[in-house]
Amino acid sequence: MLKIDRQNYILEMLQEKGSILVTDACEALQCSDQTIRRDLQEMEEKGQLVRTYGGAYLSQDVDKSAPVQLREQLIPKEKERIGITASDNFIKDGEVIMMDSSTTCYTLAKHLIKSQANVTIITNSINIIKLFGNTSQTTKLICVGGTYKERSGSFIGNNTINALSTFVADKAFISCSAISKKFGILDNYVQQQAVRKCMLEHSKEKYLLVDNTKFDDEGNFVIDSFKSLDGIITNKKPSDAWLEFFSLENISILWK
Repeated sequence: MLKIDRQNYILEMLQEKGSILVTDACEALQCSDQTIRRDLQEMEEKGQLVRTYGGAYLSQDVDKSAPVQLREQLIPKEKERIGITASDNFIKDGEVIMMDSSTTCYTLAKHLIKSQANVTIITNSINIIKLFGNTSQTTKLICVGGTYKERSGSFIGNNTINALSTFVADKAFISCSAISKKFGILDNYVQQQAVRKCMLEHSKEKYLLVDNTKFDDEGNFVIDSFKSLDGIITNKKPSDAWLEFFSLENISILWK
């Protein structure tokens, strides 16, 4: 297949679904992942898409984050480790917990439900809500409504913020688009930033679940400073520069 035909197919899939995985493109076009990655790099240089780990997506003016359908496929084992580490080390019986719509919090929720944890989850995530569909659990659910956004699989807006503001949770677990030594915890969509900030403000303890791809990445909206956190959980040891930064700022970080 000619390069122009491959790239036209990729654009058609992006227009239809909003994102594409390298593995899916390889299977559909019967070519190597090196070929697809070269195509994606060239198309990104032309401003046609945004590359990410394992795929690409179309950015939007108001929401530059990757669609949840793409994020679900990225480093799932690493996110699962973060979720299990958070559950085993920071969650106690009977607690009320806020969780955002990140795919990492989704893995944490799956672990809690599977282990029949006696906790209450407050969330704006449609995927976490769906985990409760056909099961009888000791784990309880409070879902906050609002305007549903398919791209992120979440409820957002003033109604979501108002609902969250009526609670005081024992702990909040959120993720983010990026972390920066200069600016702190960052997001790529102001509506998600507002939800995550509200969750931190209405929780007694605050934890950030962040995989290694988020270190020194880019984001446009500040959720909060690192000083607001009680701890950071990640999947691998950060660089020496980050460890020195966390030590100087007296920020607790755990990885496994």
